[in-house]
Amino acid sequence: MKMSKKDFFFNILNGMAIGIVVALVTSALLGEILKFFGRYSDVFITVGNAVSSFQLITSVIIGVLAGMNLKFDGIRSVILGGAALIGSGALVFEETGVRLQGMGDLINVLITLIIAAAIIVFIGDKLGSLNIVFLPFLGGVVPGLIGLMILPYSKLVTTSLGELIAHFTDLNPLLMTILICVFYSAFLATPISLVAIATVVSLSGLASGAANLGILTACMTFLFGSIGINNKGTIIALIIGTGKMMMPVYFKNPIIAVPLVINGIIVGATGYFMNVQGTPMSAGFGHTGLVGPINSLALMDGSTSMNIAKLTVAYLIVPVIAAFIVDKLCLKFLPKYTREMFLFKP
Repeated sequence: MKMSKKDFFFNILNGMAIGIVVALVTSALLGEILKFFGRYSDVFITVGNAVSSFQLITSVIIGVLAGMNLKFDGIRSVILGGAALIGSGALVFEETGVRLQGMGDLINVLITLIIAAAIIVFIGDKLGSLNIVFLPFLGGVVPGLIGLMILPYSKLVTTSLGELIAHFTDLNPLLMTILICVFYSAFLATPISLVAIATVVSLSGLASGAANLGILTACMTFLFGSIGINNKGTIIALIIGTGKMMMPVYFKNPIIAVPLVINGIIVGATGYFMNVQGTPMSAGFGHTGLVGPINSLALMDGSTSMNIAKLTVAYLIVPVIAAFIVDKLCLKFLPKYTREMFLFKP
């Protein structure tokens, strides 16, 4: 069955969105809890390592799910997953062997998948029974190698955006927190790795806190847009903090950037006045697994109870109220902003 170029792209993008959730949701739910209990028993450390290692095959999961969305059979879907793994840059080749380093560059994963899927569709059944022999190389290894060749250029996107964020850190602290929060809110539901950007520029202090609040802001914006239109699984996933799953929705409806920016301004300013902090390692994780609030609490001076109250305002009260009100205002006054555009189809 033929499909349009638009359907082809969004089938891959949807596979990426679901794949990210599948790969990361367990870690988001259990990561910090397992770290805490790991102080008391090695069993929790072992379980935590297993949970974390699942993230390492994110690109493979994305590729397989993209293949399923494209109506590929099992072999073609797995080949697509292999291409994504190679092109992600997560594989590090050393004299002692090969190791996995992170989940790779998601922008490059997307590009590699488009190339690999196009090759697989083009070849089709032309090779007949020889497909199983040659397709893994032609549809998996070759596009994976092409992905590796363009990887340095894909990383330039992350580097350039990191330089922009670094420029923000030189501004007035209030303006800085607002701009970083807006940036992270507006770019969460894209293939861009916001954690990588935070690591590149070593975001810390208020800047790191603003990045975390930006992630939370995006999740709350998509959450209130989804109420009444999406299923419970999608709602829960957004509450947990897996807002990247909304990439297909965001790409189809860029008007969602309006509430993302407005909420980012409100929540970013709140982060400044509530003195929300963070580290380079915690930046970009938002409220997922309570990484943001826990790290901020450890860095804040003064009364613990007062700091918890401040974090409650910054991470819960203001984002929820702002997202609710802004969503209602957009529905009323913003043309083409509808509840239906938030529909997420797994």
